[in-house]
Amino acid sequence: MNLETGIYWLQEMLMAIVVLSAPVLAGALVIGLMIAIFQAATSIQEMTLSYVPKMVVVVIILFFSFSFMLQFAIDFMFRIFEFVPEISN
Repeated sequence: MNLETGIYWLQEMLMAIVVLSAPVLAGALVIGLMIAIFQAATSIQEMTLSYVPKMVVVVIILFFSFSFMLQFAIDFMFRIFEFVPEISN
C-alpha cells in the first residue's frame, strides 16, 4: 500500500463520516437555531426548551434515515474488505 492509496482511504473514511452524520447534525442545527430565535424573541430562557426538541428531531431523523445510513455503512465496509487482499500484493 502506497501513500496515494492510504490518502484515498482516509478521504473515503472522512467522506463516510460526513455523509452519515450530516443529516442528524443539520437537523439539530436547524431546530436549535429556530428555538434560539424563539427564545430571544420571547425572553424565555428555559434549558429544556432547547434540548428536548433537538433530541426529538434527532430521533425522528435517525428513524427515517437509518436504513440509508446502515446500507451506506455496509457498502463502505464491503469496499474495505474487498481491498484487504490487495494490500498483500
